[in-house]
Amino acid sequence: MTDSTGGSLAEFLDTLGSSAPTPGGGGGAAVALGMGAALVAMTARLTTGRRRFRSVQAEMERVIERCDLIRDSALNLAEADAEAYGSVMAAFGMPRSSDGERSARRAAIARACEQASRVPLRVAAAASEVIELAAETAAKGNPNVISDAGAGAALARTAIRICEMNVQANLGSIDHSAVRAELQDELARALAARDAADGVVDSVLGASAA
Repeated sequence: MTDSTGGSLAEFLDTLGSSAPTPGGGGGAAVALGMGAALVAMTARLTTGRRRFRSVQAEMERVIERCDLIRDSALNLAEADAEAYGSVMAAFGMPRSSDGERSARRAAIARACEQASRVPLRVAAAASEVIELAAETAAKGNPNVISDAGAGAALARTAIRICEMNVQANLGSIDHSAVRAELQDELARALAARDAADGVVDSVLGASAA
């Protein structure tokens, strides 16, 4: 991580806990996404190359490839979230002493809030895929480590919940009804995956109790 998210996890947490406006919840969601993807990939890696799991080797290799890509993209999404928030703050700081300035400010706020919704929706979409991959890995992977797949699903669920709050916070500033409807539809798809994450965790807990 660089810039607003720091160069290490310790630096990121220091900045997150400071009075700096970014990174904030959106950056935290992106990091949770990356951690979730990494844990699912780890579970798959501890499944591959073992005779017992040869029948799922190809599936686990696909899981690893997808999770590695998502993990890498998460860091970029953390940066994009910070930039989007900066644009929102800049728009709210525009002058409003005349009708023309107020109109321009409203339009700028709407544009910035739309972008500030689209970034977390990208995080939520990626988190939805992590949950799907976690479900597959928990069902087919090495049973000694499927709790890590469950942890990945739980982190991805957390990312979606944070994104849900961020999108909802921005919707009221977006005047275009078609844009609002599009964003709400994307959010609804992510929320369906959010609920599926609990099923992954429950399946891991059931396997542990058996």
